[in-house]
Amino acid sequence: MSTTTRFPVRSIERIDAFVRAEAATVLTAAFLDDPVFTWMEPDRAARADTLPVLFDAFLAAQARHRTADLARVDGPAAGVALWVPPGVAAVHADDEPELEARLGVLGPAALARMGACSEAFAAVHPAEPAWYLNFLAVAPSHQGRGIGSALLRSVLAQCDVGGEAAYLEATSERNRALYERHGFRLIREIPLPDGGPTSYAMWRDPIMPPGHAWPQQR
Repeated sequence: MSTTTRFPVRSIERIDAFVRAEAATVLTAAFLDDPVFTWMEPDRAARADTLPVLFDAFLAAQARHRTADLARVDGPAAGVALWVPPGVAAVHADDEPELEARLGVLGPAALARMGACSEAFAAVHPAEPAWYLNFLAVAPSHQGRGIGSALLRSVLAQCDVGGEAAYLEATSERNRALYERHGFRLIREIPLPDGGPTSYAMWRDPIMPPGHAWPQQR
């Protein structure tokens, strides 16, 4: 996968330790009022305090994949996408202890609900190999400018060239509509327990580019 994709007023770069704090800030702003995170921690002030730590922990745990992207618009960070390559765990076993320790920033109730959410998502995760979009976030001040679509296209185009599928869980109807515009289809609804919101398991088959042939293994 290429490390940089350029647009007239945007660039997409690989997230590393130097920009991780920027990425966590974008993720926090984008998910602060997300239905799943609101269910997980109903207190908005508590969410605002804990989400930066939470997302920094996820970014650190997935750093070994080198498949997390950050989009900029005229300099500031505006969007983030965390992808997991096919056939590997989102978090390597060696990184699990540190991640679990850092998740302690959540209170007991929020931590329990995060566990319930993770179990619900894992229960429907397809066995077939696919690129997994763990998180896609656009800062609220930059939403509606095509940044989420740019982040999606930068990887989905490579999925199409390589004949590889993609998978994700959309946490709102708005997000679901965005993914459907990029070729994802609903394969299952995921209702969360205790009156939680419904998320949407979505799958995308690769689209062969004109004049292209997929590798023999397909």
